[in-house]
Amino acid sequence: MPLKVNEGEFFGGKYAIHEVKCTTEDIQKAWNNTFSELSNRSYQIDGRPGFERYIKKIISNSICEICVPIK
Repeated sequence: MPLKVNEGEFFGGKYAIHEVKCTTEDIQKAWNNTFSELSNRSYQIDGRPGFERYIKKIISNSICEICVPIK
């Protein structure tokens, strides 16, 4: 399944944001695949920390976000 990625800005810079089903297995798969997939799409990964984001309006649908810092 192709990775759907959005871009957004948080304090401190730009992040690629990947929505993922909020299960331990899917989150782990996303962390394992997202960096290489972004590199394949010519994104430059930044050295800042990545993080998971849990927002009320999407977590109610069992979705969370993987946020990866990009340049």
